[in-house]
Amino acid sequence: MLDLEKIIVIGISHENLSLLERENFMRTRPKYIIERLYSEKSINAYINLSTCLRTEFYIELNSNVDINEIKNLFSVDMVVKSGIEAIKYLFKVSCGFYSVIKGEDQILAQVKGAHAEALENKHSSKFLNIIFNKAIELGKKFRTKSMIAHNALSLEAISLKFIKSKFHTIEDKNIFILGIGELAQDILTLLTKEQLKNIYITNRTYHKAEQIKKKFDIVNIVDYKEKYKEMIEADVIISATSAPHIVVEYDKFIPKMREDKDYLFIDLAVPRDVDERLADFKNIEICNLDDIWEVYNQNSINRDKLLEDYSYLISEQMEKLIKSLNYYKKEKIDTFVENTVQQGLL
Repeated sequence: MLDLEKIIVIGISHENLSLLERENFMRTRPKYIIERLYSEKSINAYINLSTCLRTEFYIELNSNVDINEIKNLFSVDMVVKSGIEAIKYLFKVSCGFYSVIKGEDQILAQVKGAHAEALENKHSSKFLNIIFNKAIELGKKFRTKSMIAHNALSLEAISLKFIKSKFHTIEDKNIFILGIGELAQDILTLLTKEQLKNIYITNRTYHKAEQIKKKFDIVNIVDYKEKYKEMIEADVIISATSAPHIVVEYDKFIPKMREDKDYLFIDLAVPRDVDERLADFKNIEICNLDDIWEVYNQNSINRDKLLEDYSYLISEQMEKLIKSLNYYKKEKIDTFVENTVQQGLL
């Protein structure tokens, strides 16, 4: 069998670091460290699973590299797992075991996206491909059999629920969205169903905002350079950019702010987009990811029971993975023998 100990996962998540600690970690640009290791051939391959709640690298090690050598390159105490433990961890991540909303669908899409990105940029490997394909296959099967995601609330749904809890009605509210990434678009989809008329979006790249306008024709595009002008007229400002720095700056918002209206900021970015000092004003409320999760009050006991009842699927998938890896190894040996015979060396 292939050496499973060559597979490791190293990273951080909401389970071991606070939002502030995750922000500080992201500012150290951890992906560049892994990219450098790959370019130097210190690791054979990697897949980066990066979400608002976790930043993890699934790595196929070079036989000459020690796990601790990689761990010591980072500024925080990273969680490290290797071999079967690392693979089972990925399987559980894919099934939603470690999500705030147990069994939610979004993490499975993110695992697929991480694998697709690695394939596109050619820093995966056959070894990692087999493992990730099995993880994705399991994630689908787990949800189908357990029905754990039935009527599940996603991050965007919880965000909308949170916003609604702050107002008697949102029909007449001005909603201003910074960023047009996947999460922002998911929120737009829900807002569209609410039949709101006053939705504004802005993005640093204007033509990308125009593309979103084609998909959601009810939105109004705001030039990024004019964002504060429109933002001060908004009731709710949702920020979900991928910027590594503050997007809503204190010194630029406050001089334009209207004192006769209240502002609700929903900051879904990591690192955070909104300057925390804005919350010092009595007419400004800022809610970040941690605040959003606190309003999640579904019955999690039933979900925990489902995770336990269907955890046998993980063991079954591990057995299938071992068979796949054995077949892969046999195929490599057969190819080696065939090439050797053709070369007259056997």
